[in-house]
Amino acid sequence: MKARVQEGGPSPTLLVVFYANPDRYPPTRNAILLFRERFRVHLVCRNNADPASTTWPDDVRVERVGAPASDREKATAPAAAKTLEYLAFVRAVRRALSADRPRVVYAYEPHALSALALAGCRAPIVYHRHESEEEGSFPWRSLQTWILALARHQARRTSLVVFPEQRRAETYQRLAGDPRPVLLVPNFPLLSAFPPPSPWPAILDARWRERVVLYRGAIGRDNGILQMVRALPHLDPGISLRLCGGATPEFEREIQTLAAGLGVASRVRYDGFVPFDRLNRETVAAAAGMVLYQQIHANNEFNVSATNKLYEYAACGVPVVMPGSRGYRDFFAGESWVEHADPADPASVAAALQRLFADRGRYEERCQAARRAFEVRFNFDAVFAPLLDRVVALAGDG
Repeated sequence: MKARVQEGGPSPTLLVVFYANPDRYPPTRNAILLFRERFRVHLVCRNNADPASTTWPDDVRVERVGAPASDREKATAPAAAKTLEYLAFVRAVRRALSADRPRVVYAYEPHALSALALAGCRAPIVYHRHESEEEGSFPWRSLQTWILALARHQARRTSLVVFPEQRRAETYQRLAGDPRPVLLVPNFPLLSAFPPPSPWPAILDARWRERVVLYRGAIGRDNGILQMVRALPHLDPGISLRLCGGATPEFEREIQTLAAGLGVASRVRYDGFVPFDRLNRETVAAAAGMVLYQQIHANNEFNVSATNKLYEYAACGVPVVMPGSRGYRDFFAGESWVEHADPADPASVAAALQRLFADRGRYEERCQAARRAFEVRFNFDAVFAPLLDRVVALAGDG
């Protein structure tokens, strides 16, 4: 039986705190879009000057704190500027707590949880972490070190901890000394964001004819981009690669130089950041999707249910080449729409794509299987329901 907020009055307020740009985090946006069905949502987040990637409904109050600047500008700002910006964010959170008197607060990542602690939050807190808990020692002069330490201390006092992936949750429990069960909410897409591809016959015919392999997401060395480019000489010349996502100018030049050196420059298209609504529509045209995280740190290794792009491909009925590590193989056992590869080996990546395109009839079956998997198993609406019940119960207890 679903928990309910007390009937008969206005919806309670849910304060969401996120020290980042929520426009660029589809799982955060997905949760807020579903929370608004039961709460008045006030989102306090960091201001950002990057190009707009989405719009928010009128009934979600979005409060952006601080001077507008790009993520890169904020990351390279002097330490004093970073400290002043964070303190201003804490003050904004304190004002929101006082004005809204929220029944429950939702904190995304350590910076949000620490800001709530410094702001004196007394409401129940749900602590949602996307990334794996940081291990090792950090320089004590760094603001980041103190924020992470405070968040780890405060996490044990929260009402509920949420992670998108099991191994990340286990790492948190070990490092934070928190034995409580963690609620797992994978980073799957919303059903409403991905209508069924139509008309299927024309889409499948165009995919087979064009054979565009798509990568969508952050673009960097850790994401297997160079391995994707190096795989192209092993493949039929009719297969091309489209890259959609933000990259530094230096890495963009490295991609271009590599492609030119391999003689595949005409087969590599870099489109930069593409707004999500447009990219979701255009993903339907891709013949295959790529997820090739290099296994160099915990967030890349333990991300099978945390990487939203993988399931965005499935939502568009696009088969995926993904790592062949045990975690991926176990999670996707029996899924016909996936191919596994060694993400560090371009020849293995090329072989996976060759298997995918080996037979047209089989390829079309795999496209349709990907869409069915999204509709039945890998959508956010289904996995979010237990979290919504828990948050509603917390608000009802407040």
